[in-house]
Amino acid sequence: MADRPQAAPVPPVPEAPAVPAAVRPAGAAGSVTVREYGTRYLRISVRYHGDARFSWLRVPGPAHDRPQTAPSPAAGVALRRVDAAVADAGSGSGPGADADADAGRGARLALGERAAASESGERGGVVYRVPGAVSVARLLPSGDDTAYRLSVRALADLGRTLRQLHDVPWEFGEPVPPHHGVGRLLAWISGAAPDRDGARLRALAHDRLGARLWTRLTDWAVAAQEPPGRGGAVLLHGAPSTGWLVPSPAGDHSALLTGEEVTGGDPALDLGWVLGELHELRSAAARGLGAAGQGPPVDYPAAARALLAGYLRKEDAAATVETTEALPPGTARAATLRLAVHMRDFASFVGWHEDLRRYADLLAETLDTDGAPTLRW
Repeated sequence: MADRPQAAPVPPVPEAPAVPAAVRPAGAAGSVTVREYGTRYLRISVRYHGDARFSWLRVPGPAHDRPQTAPSPAAGVALRRVDAAVADAGSGSGPGADADADAGRGARLALGERAAASESGERGGVVYRVPGAVSVARLLPSGDDTAYRLSVRALADLGRTLRQLHDVPWEFGEPVPPHHGVGRLLAWISGAAPDRDGARLRALAHDRLGARLWTRLTDWAVAAQEPPGRGGAVLLHGAPSTGWLVPSPAGDHSALLTGEEVTGGDPALDLGWVLGELHELRSAAARGLGAAGQGPPVDYPAAARALLAGYLRKEDAAATVETTEALPPGTARAATLRLAVHMRDFASFVGWHEDLRRYADLLAETLDTDGAPTLRW
């Protein structure tokens, strides 16, 4: 939950004004906070340090239920190797480039560091060093053509980097950490999440889904936490999203905030996580829900095709329309789980909104079709 997706059922949590001069504050002396936002789960502060350098500080909120842990040393070495390969693959050619330009490029992995007490206070936190102040979650639906093109190209970068990660088997001599998003979903399904609005949503969703679809949701979530059978687990980002993806205003490599959620498992979980988010945004816009339904029109299919082109290592985003069979099996199910997790997180960490009733209906429709709409772009 780095930069909340614009499909959220209520207006975003109040933030600092947009960063001046397209995320490059003019005349800023020293470090200055340019954005602050968050939920009861996490608070994010973005600071500008001059020379196009930014830091993103993520501090646990009162509802955060686990320590923010770094990847194991062995996984950290693997992540740095992937990032080095991405860096060697090529550099960008300007913010106005097409989404399928620089076919060998990917998003750099911005690995989190434990924040100093002077930065984060008593609750601790993780800080990421990146070249921008605004994520794709804000830029993609902004209505600005340049921001949209920058975002779509960043999604292609993201697809390439996820594929690089998924080429690394989880062979680090240690147990695979749990997938935190799926874990939150399972706790909510079982009734173990005690917050009032989360419990209210659980009762509503159980009613809207009915016994058959509720069982399907439960079975999919349980299966997602089990070790994959074919070929074993691979290295996963764990929670890739538009909110973790930060384009560079200079047009070079995007940055993907990475570390707190790293795990191993089925590659479908990572790819489906992003496709589920884009499916939610598209559906919310079509139904007039939340900020996505109130903002300017957005070509979400083009954004999803760019992501898929990057992941499938294709030069033409349009070529992904008929290639869903090449995706990891289970991608549609993972995308559906992502929709359920975001719904659950919103109720628990932001609060109740009547639009959640319509989101429950969207979840029911997606479950009833085995997640097929999440792959139709």
